[in-house]
Amino acid sequence: MECFHMRQELPPSVRNQLEAVQSWPLCLTRTIPLPHDAKDSPNVETPSATSCSGSSFLEEENGPSEKNREELQKHNANFKMLYDMQQQLIATLQEQLRVQEIDLDSMKQVNAWQEKELASLKSQLQRPFDGEKRHLPEPDESEAKSLEKLKSELANMSAEWTLHREQADAHAMEAMATSVQAGWKAACALPHESTVSLRTSVVPADKTEFSFVEWLFTRSLVKHRHARDPSLWCPTARVKVLEVQKIENRTFLKRYAQRREELLEERAGQSCEPLQDIETLIGKSLQNQRSIEEVCHCPDSGVNFNEVLLFHGSPSAKINGILTSGFDPRYAGLGTGAMFGQGSYFAHNASKCFRYAGDDDVERKNGGLRQTVLVVRALLGNPHYQKLMCPERRMPPANSDSVVALTKAEGGCVDHREYVLYDKASVLPLYLIEFEHLPDCRCQMCSPQD
Repeated sequence: MECFHMRQELPPSVRNQLEAVQSWPLCLTRTIPLPHDAKDSPNVETPSATSCSGSSFLEEENGPSEKNREELQKHNANFKMLYDMQQQLIATLQEQLRVQEIDLDSMKQVNAWQEKELASLKSQLQRPFDGEKRHLPEPDESEAKSLEKLKSELANMSAEWTLHREQADAHAMEAMATSVQAGWKAACALPHESTVSLRTSVVPADKTEFSFVEWLFTRSLVKHRHARDPSLWCPTARVKVLEVQKIENRTFLKRYAQRREELLEERAGQSCEPLQDIETLIGKSLQNQRSIEEVCHCPDSGVNFNEVLLFHGSPSAKINGILTSGFDPRYAGLGTGAMFGQGSYFAHNASKCFRYAGDDDVERKNGGLRQTVLVVRALLGNPHYQKLMCPERRMPPANSDSVVALTKAEGGCVDHREYVLYDKASVLPLYLIEFEHLPDCRCQMCSPQD
């Protein structure tokens, strides 16, 4: 169909503006304009545009001095103009996506009709005879030509339907990739502290960030051992994300930014070694994954500190404490044990957090198990790779900033990697995910325990 061959292109002037905006370097203190959904929320403060150069970001809470006021006003005007350009570009892209969705719906209807007609024609040609086999007269020349023509039409319709389905899948994948990439950039961008409320703010995430967090969550689910028989492995969890809430707190943000600056000074501006690739053994199947593909990294500003997005599971009561005061390694292991010392534990596989998120407060509504996990930004720095248990540890070994517990396939003692941080300033809570296990889920939480 012609609708699948149409491709709308941005005007050259708009495309050049978009490339200029996307080429901005990541700055930890740049004010990031909030999306429309978050901007309209009464609980979210509208960020103000500020400059990313100089030392103006370290000014005290009483605001900029009179000497710099005029310069800041000029920067604010420039950033407001750029922000307006961004909004126009976003509106254009959203309109293109809406047109693609309309085309996709129309093609799905055409495909459904073609599939129905194809099935009907095949049924007529291949309909079995009941009772004794009947001898039909040989078709004459005109009937033979008609039959050949019908077969040719069926082949063409089948080929066309396959092509349209592949094109529809490609359009859907392209749209999802665009949305996920935009959400990834929004999730990893650190706002300026002046735009963040002093107390913890928890508000619904906008559509772009929801799509990214949902994708990050579902792609990380893996198989785990059965609770009753560790020799058996449960199927991968089947869950549905119900809600994603964004977490902001000025104290958490300032603490994290300060720890990052300290690490920059300690390493004299040198990057850390990238995380080692991952090996896991599930049953008898050995899997090798590249760390850069398996663990979601945050974009850096030229210096790699192994800043990654990880998951954390805790009962609802403890999550409330984390939202109020942040992560506190002093309370690590209470009720669950601490194989690698007194630190805060995280995983790049969300399903590893399920057993820690479930307790007596877990709710079952309409037969589905509901749980909550956190998404955090973790500053791993230079990690120490730990093979054996070390419950007495209170800080990372010398010349390291965190501990990565290796898997059994890597010579360690866990099935899936764990990440341990002993400094609460190295963790920044970002999102709260509420999800529900589907009725046919047979993961380690839903499998019969008897």
